[in-house]
Parts: sequence; structure tokens; C-alpha cells
Amino acid sequence: MIKSFVELADARDPVLALAIHNGHAMHPALARNCGISEADRLREEDPFTENFAAAWPNRIVVHTSRFTADLNRAREKAVYQKPEDCWGMPVRIAPLTDSLLAELLDDYDQWHSLLAFTMNKLLARHPLLLVLDLHSYNHRRGGPKAEPDPQAQNPDIILGRNSLPEKHYPWVEKLQKRLNGTELNDLHLDCRVDVKFSGGHLSRRLHELFPGRVACLAVEFKKIFMDEWTGELDSSLQHSLSGLFHAAVRSLLPEFMVTGTEEAAS
Repeated sequence: MIKSFVELADARDPVLALAIHNGHAMHPALARNCGISEADRLREEDPFTENFAAAWPNRIVVHTSRFTADLNRAREKAVYQKPEDCWGMPVRIAPLTDSLLAELLDDYDQWHSLLAFTMNKLLARHPLLLVLDLHSYNHRRGGPKAEPDPQAQNPDIILGRNSLPEKHYPWVEKLQKRLNGTELNDLHLDCRVDVKFSGGHLSRRLHELFPGRVACLAVEFKKIFMDEWTGELDSSLQHSLSGLFHAAVRSLLPEFMVTGTEEAAS
């Protein structure tokens, strides 16, 4: 089973936050058969994204590793089996058995059913739901002592807009402008749209399942709030970053709801 924390603390709020790559726990049979070190696996996961999700009263946080089943991929590609499935990493010591693969795919199906059930509960109260698909990404791939990857292709926050219905593009652009240049400790936030990451399978799936009722925005936070090689968290920096993002979305949420509802009714 894919372990998740689900909380609907305020069904009046039309926002659902997801941290689907937050987890590190692994199916025992997969852990014995994993060809990747725990440290390397952690580096390719999105640790601490649960803290970004915690700013929102309605949220789902996944505690199982994406190396068990990747919930942001289509079903036929969700379970990594070969190096080419996961960035050239030797994910399996031996091929998965048919029975284990079937079990993992069943877990994948059950989780997506849980997500749909949760969203339907919120949609029973709201004409439009904003889903925040929260992720993080590495920017020091050259090694722990290497210079960070060039800023030109590595903004501090990436808003993945491409999988959204185009009617929501202007709202995302306003959110980007609200965040871009905001002071965060000793830097000015660099927030851009559709650089490197523009949204994965989950966003597209939700827009297909709930046409006109859901807008799923993929959000990538660069791992400036942690050391991606040691896993050490700068909790103060993450708290500030999360607060800035939360405030920006909240300030524009009324406009999102009005515009999106008008579009849906037209």
C-alpha cells in the first residue's frame, strides 16, 4: 500500500495541496532488490515538500517513495524497472516478478482512487478547485562541492503551466509576477513559468477527469532550502519560502475563483 497522510481540515477552502514525491519509505521487497543507495534515492525524491503542503488546510502527503510507484507518471510507466526508466540509475538488482509488479500497479490505482474521492468531496462544495502539485528539484548535480547549476535554467520557483487549460494562463502569469523579485533572506526570488518542468502526468490526468472543475498547477521549488547531498534542512529558510508562496497564492485566489467560475459557466 502507498502510505499517505490525508487531511481535509477546512472543506470551505477551494485548494488542495499535494506532495506526491515527498516520501522515502519503500516496499520491503523492493528495498531488498534496489540497486541504488539510500542516499542517492533520497536525492532524487522531494524530501520536506510535506512542509510546503502543511501551509494548506486540505492536503495529501505521500510517505512512500516514488521508487515504489511514481504517481506522477502514466500507469504503464509508474513502476521503474530499468535504468532508462529513472535517469540511468540501476533501480533493480533483478527483474520484478509479475506478481509484485501487479501488486504495485494495484497500489497505484488505489492511490489515484483515493485522490479522486478526496477531490470529489471538495468539488461537492466548490465549482472550481485549485490543486497545487508541489515538488522540489536538484541544482547541484555536479557534486556537493561543485558550483550550483546556472541560474538561467534553474529558477528558485518554477510554475508549470503547460498542462493547464489556457484560460488559467493569465492567472499563473500574475502569480509569477507577484513572486518574482520578492525578497527572501539575502536573495530576490527568481520565479518563472515552464522552465525545465511544465507539469507531469498527474496534472494532465486531473484536467481530463474533472474538465472545467479543476486547475492543477505544478510547482517546483529549487532545493535552496536544503542541502541536496546531505539531506540537511534549513527549516527557517523553508518556512519563509513557504510563507511567501502561500501569501501570493492566497492574495490571488479570489480572482482565480471568479475568473475560473465565469469561464466554466460561459
